[in-house]
Amino acid sequence: MNEINEIWDSVLAQMAEEISAVSFETWIKTVEPVEIKGNEIVLSVKNSLNKNMLVTKFRSMLESCIEMAAGRTYELNVTVEAELPGTSAAADSGEEFASGLNERYSFDNFVVGGNNDLAYSTALAVTETPGRKYNPLFLYGGSGLGKTHLLQAIGNKFHELYPNKKVLYTTSEKFTYELVNAIREKSNREFRNKYRTVDLLLVDDVQFLANKEVTQEEFFHTFNAIYDAGNQIVLTSDRLPSETPHLTDRIKGRFSMGLLADVQPPDYETRIAILKSKIENEYFTFDEEIIEYVANNIRSNVRDLEGAVKRILAYAGIERTNTISIELAQKALKEIISTLPKRNITISVIIDEVEKYYHLPSGSLVTKKRSNDIAYPRHIAMYLAREVLDESYPRIGEEFNRDHSTVMSAVKKVRKSLQGDKELAEKLEDLVNNIRKN
Repeated sequence: MNEINEIWDSVLAQMAEEISAVSFETWIKTVEPVEIKGNEIVLSVKNSLNKNMLVTKFRSMLESCIEMAAGRTYELNVTVEAELPGTSAAADSGEEFASGLNERYSFDNFVVGGNNDLAYSTALAVTETPGRKYNPLFLYGGSGLGKTHLLQAIGNKFHELYPNKKVLYTTSEKFTYELVNAIREKSNREFRNKYRTVDLLLVDDVQFLANKEVTQEEFFHTFNAIYDAGNQIVLTSDRLPSETPHLTDRIKGRFSMGLLADVQPPDYETRIAILKSKIENEYFTFDEEIIEYVANNIRSNVRDLEGAVKRILAYAGIERTNTISIELAQKALKEIISTLPKRNITISVIIDEVEKYYHLPSGSLVTKKRSNDIAYPRHIAMYLAREVLDESYPRIGEEFNRDHSTVMSAVKKVRKSLQGDKELAEKLEDLVNNIRKN
């Protein structure tokens, strides 16, 4: 493997931890490393939209990750695939690619339980009577609970039932950047034709429309055009429309006019079923004792359960054994389980605890104030959000009304201060204990 591929593999691993899975799959995973040219790293993307996204939103984060991977700084040079020697500008084609759907998501491989049965049944219903029964369908719940799986399953089932109808899966983030690109290139008509003429529109993570007034205006009219044509809209979010800040009232009204269905963390029985399903997919067998051990200790979401299975299998690989024992499972998950919180921790919980610890009025850390009595605790809270929750920098920035680069800088400062500062280490330990208390 040459140098640029080694660097890029490390960058991918870092970026997968820094940003949402949807953003990673949409914008980062498709990037191809080309060459190192002097002080530049050349990357290739498929179109100008991807290029615009990388240079406007992800440049500083990518350059930071590249520096960490390479041990030195490089300038980012992003080129569109058609601009490279020996390539052509042939347009992408094919309905499956254009739809944005991933065939691996289906209703058949979605594990249904008491935590998600309403969301599942209503999702299935909209494929049978699109545009009539639940329109829009609004699925909400925490990260890693299966909302994207259901959204994609709706699209795949709809495509199977109505192969001649148009399906489009997107994210609010992608919608925003396509809109920005359309405005810049004066291609608004093409943009609107793409989005307003579909029979089924699936939009992931609509909470990220917050604070984007122009995007909300465009999405409002897109919503109306699809709805008025009698076509189906399905949306996902991490919270209810009424609880999403910085959305206009009319957008909240549109989101709430259909059916709101929540997706909760899986209960014990559902966790058992999920684990068995994931284990079967890996072509391994675990004793019932091991499955129960994992289900009793990993309770948060589907993604963490999948991660637990993969971690156990990785440990089996390291120890070169095909026998998965309870002792091996306990060893593999010991570190994870020991750090699990005793209560549902969110960034808001961390902010509250830091404000209490430093005797600050509620809401102080999310204001624009920059005085040291506010800025320093804010840095601490950002650091804890990163360390305790392993949240992405953009997600933390959203809660603090700051850019992701500001959060990265704050976390680095605290990490640097921790070196040799025993008093700070003790304060952070106290804070973590407060955050994780019942």
